[in-house]
Amino acid sequence: MKRFTHCKEYRYSKRTFLSLVFFIFLAFSEKVSAQNTVLSGKVTAKSGKPIAHAILRVYESGRGTTADSSGHYSFVHAAGKFTVSVSSLGYKSEKHTVTFLKGKEITLNLVLEDDAKNLEEVKVSGSRNNQNGLRRLGDVENMAIYAGKKNEVLVLGNMNANLATNNSRQIYAKVPGINIIENDAAGVQLGIATRGLNPNRTTAFNTRQNGYDISADPIGYPESYYTPPTEAIDRIEIVRGAASLQYGTQFGGLLNFQFKRGNPDKKIELVSRQTGGSYGMFNSFNSIGGQVGKFNYYALYS
Repeated sequence: MKRFTHCKEYRYSKRTFLSLVFFIFLAFSEKVSAQNTVLSGKVTAKSGKPIAHAILRVYESGRGTTADSSGHYSFVHAAGKFTVSVSSLGYKSEKHTVTFLKGKEITLNLVLEDDAKNLEEVKVSGSRNNQNGLRRLGDVENMAIYAGKKNEVLVLGNMNANLATNNSRQIYAKVPGINIIENDAAGVQLGIATRGLNPNRTTAFNTRQNGYDISADPIGYPESYYTPPTEAIDRIEIVRGAASLQYGTQFGGLLNFQFKRGNPDKKIELVSRQTGGSYGMFNSFNSIGGQVGKFNYYALYS
């Protein structure tokens, strides 16, 4: 009986001790909370749209929080005068000086300005479109549509070839499916074809210069007796397949020689090139061109 009474007294003493600890902890918590301040509010844009997950940070202590999906935030901080910064992706960061009062809740609604910048126009050009003098026509050039059509453009300024003699074996070497014959050594009469057609005097192509026919009879007898001097040509356009039917009835396609233009940075520019070779070969190429106001001119003698 005595042992039972002793145990009851022990339990009563333990309960009293725990209650005392609890009240001390509660009093300490109230005292600490009385020293802190609750800062809350909402972060929005100028349009009134809430800014989700904006970051708030007290500069001096490094403490802070993150707003929820509706832009609301709330956190506890010690009393005092501090600098609060707020930031979010796509908005300009801001700093505010806030005085945290002991035991009081402060509401601070923040409005951020859009961080938008107008970028200048950027033109991207690919070097793969011009590999060693060979490229493709654009999807749309002038009034013609070449998207998905079989075509090649020979850029003579980027080509390693004998231009003085209109050497067709070197000029057209990179074009797949081209058949070449040489009727003379001076390159006056060009002989090329595609699709296994006869290359003699380029009868299989609708031959043009700056977009105009240069064959004597393009429909009836489309032989080419004249080839422009290659040194005066800027590029050679070759269009094959269904896209070439808009230019004529020739099965080979279109062969268009585009002449150079005068130098747009000079009012007058003279070019004279003299070429000599074996077996008495001599070629003289001379040109004059330039830009005067909006007028561009180019003339040559070969």
